[in-house]
Amino acid sequence: MTSHDAQVAQVAQVALDDVRRRRGQSHAEYVRYGLSRPYLAAAALLVFAAFASFDLPNPWGGAVLLPGLVLFAGTSAVYARRASVRMPLTSKQALLALAFGLALVAAFRLLSGAAEAGGVPAPHAVVSAVLCLAGAVVTDRWRAVAVARAQDKKAEATAH
Repeated sequence: MTSHDAQVAQVAQVALDDVRRRRGQSHAEYVRYGLSRPYLAAAALLVFAAFASFDLPNPWGGAVLLPGLVLFAGTSAVYARRASVRMPLTSKQALLALAFGLALVAAFRLLSGAAEAGGVPAPHAVVSAVLCLAGAVVTDRWRAVAVARAQDKKAEATAH
């Protein structure tokens, strides 16, 4: 290998390291923004309204659907408009979201059944509030870990 080839290889390696560093920065910002507290609060409010509506009498339970859809559409529009980093949804992310949603519904049904059997007044509202608070705490911790992991990958890429 000539000195020119070595210089080209070194420049290519520096460029590759820069691409990895930028990808880590993008991923960290994507996670930080996507799991930010305002969006977590909106999602928790949406989940709470949907689950707590089971306690409402028959005509009012369905009436919660329209404000919930408006909140979801508004949150989605604001999220898409203000995002500094846009990444396509991967199949892994979609499966993870589906699994999380199914687990949330299963936990809600199990806990609300137990609360009803225990004689808790407005069991669906109580269980949905507990699940939303627990979800917000877990997701806040998860965001911190995911951002730290992305920043570690960024530091790793710059070290090479």
